[in-house]
Amino acid sequence: MRLIFDHIGKYKAASILSPVFKLLEACFELTVPLIVAGVIDNGINKGDMNYVWTHVPILALFAVVGFISAITAQYFAAYSACGISSGIRKSLHDKLQTLSISDYEKIGSSSMVTLLTSDVNQIQTGINLFLRLLLRSPFIVIGACIMAAVVKPSMALIFVVCTALMAVVIGLNMKLSIQRHKEAREGLDSLVKKTSNGIAGERVIRGFNKTAEDYKKFESKSNILKTAQIKASDFASWLNPLTYAVVNLGICLLIYRGAVHFNAGDLTDGQVVALYNYMSQILIELVKLANLIVSVSRAYACLKRAESLTDVVSTAGKGTKTLDPSKPVAVTLNNVSFTYQGNNEESVKDFSVDIKPGETIGIIGSTGCGKSTAASLIAGIYEPGEGEVILDGINIKDISLASLASSVGMSLQKTRLFKGSLKDNITVGRENLSDSDIDEACRLSCSDDVVASKPEGLSYEISDGGAGLSGGQRQRIGIARALAGRPGLIILDDSTSALDWGTEKRLLNNISSLDDKPTVILISQKVRTCMNCDRIILMDDGKIEAVAPHEELLKISENYRYMNSLQIKGGAV
Repeated sequence: MRLIFDHIGKYKAASILSPVFKLLEACFELTVPLIVAGVIDNGINKGDMNYVWTHVPILALFAVVGFISAITAQYFAAYSACGISSGIRKSLHDKLQTLSISDYEKIGSSSMVTLLTSDVNQIQTGINLFLRLLLRSPFIVIGACIMAAVVKPSMALIFVVCTALMAVVIGLNMKLSIQRHKEAREGLDSLVKKTSNGIAGERVIRGFNKTAEDYKKFESKSNILKTAQIKASDFASWLNPLTYAVVNLGICLLIYRGAVHFNAGDLTDGQVVALYNYMSQILIELVKLANLIVSVSRAYACLKRAESLTDVVSTAGKGTKTLDPSKPVAVTLNNVSFTYQGNNEESVKDFSVDIKPGETIGIIGSTGCGKSTAASLIAGIYEPGEGEVILDGINIKDISLASLASSVGMSLQKTRLFKGSLKDNITVGRENLSDSDIDEACRLSCSDDVVASKPEGLSYEISDGGAGLSGGQRQRIGIARALAGRPGLIILDDSTSALDWGTEKRLLNNISSLDDKPTVILISQKVRTCMNCDRIILMDDGKIEAVAPHEELLKISENYRYMNSLQIKGGAV
């Protein structure tokens, strides 16, 4: 409930007024049976039509006022529910922005999507029903019991017994259903994850003729969700039948006892009608309350999931120190080791290196040797499990995220482009970038010809994922994004893999020819890409095998010589 109280704020008045108007409506409903009883006993039975005509307008007035009260209560309930759920959704989204990549991988994108959409919508529905019915239904049930005691004290016991039985049924249902609803939401997470993975890998799935197999996996996840939802609905499906059974048995007993008392002269026609109306009101409100309990149970399960996300302690850096973004960055890694979430083996082991400001360093090695992991550690995307990463003499954990983002530019092999203009994809919301900064970044990254090929230039709109652009064009836009703002440290993580040799050479020459040349870390599997670097780090199985310029590595490393012979000399050793 903490999340709701945190966001109720300006909706306090509406949250109070909604049940108040519902209680006002309930007061009129509880009064109506007494007036009807008076009309029957004092008007119709005694033939006093004047009494009838003077009390019918009162009933009409109660109906109008009750209707207005109900509409007003609905408005305030909807206003509060929408406002509070919007605040919860925003707080969840803001929380996600503070999480590290490790946190994201641990929670899972499917859980995040479900939380921000389906779970928050369920919470909104629960709040709406809670404000409208939680006070009204018990108020009418208890009020009807009291009014029945006023009409005929000896008959009130029937009302009390029915209400007590239903309270037990509803309490057990709520206790047992919350956990099952939570399991159903987790099943939905799993299905969303499978669906998103299937959509993302559609080309691969079709290319390898795995559509039928993918369908079977989807069907399996869907059946698991169906089973969980059926279990969650088991108790809910019993609520309405039990409610009707208990209350209708109560009505039967009421009519029977009423007939006995009527024959004995202890009960009038109007009193019998009033007692029946009160029992009917109890029936209606208990059905509403039963449905409310089902919705609130679901909402509560979703709320607990949301609160579990807000309770996550982010591993993202919370430092306050800053780097000078206008100067090349010195990088030092001291005995750094790192293990991915869920893995048993270290991806980077005892990694130590000193990189001077303005130096161009290549990192090369076979697939899976830890090159990209080392780059992610240097960029602050991951925090090392052991050791420390130091930028300009400051531990990366002590550097603010804003300073790190402005001083380190990173481009990945698979560039993620967003729906929007080319300019938006390069700036990524950085309002401090001028048009000249963007043009310079395009020139350095050799993406100026991509911009020139589009009639709209930088205003050219691309779809999500960069459809319509080739792999090389996407990579160059990603490199322009990393270079924009001229950070002091540039990390190119195999982001030239889709470029032809001529374009790649021109891009690297553009960066190296800068007057205030940044520190560059160039990651690649190609010897030709790294051979002109000041030094090359040769990695193998997460460890540094050797660090030296190209010519020296050829002399001291057999692995590097073999790699060079395969790539440069066409297989000649």
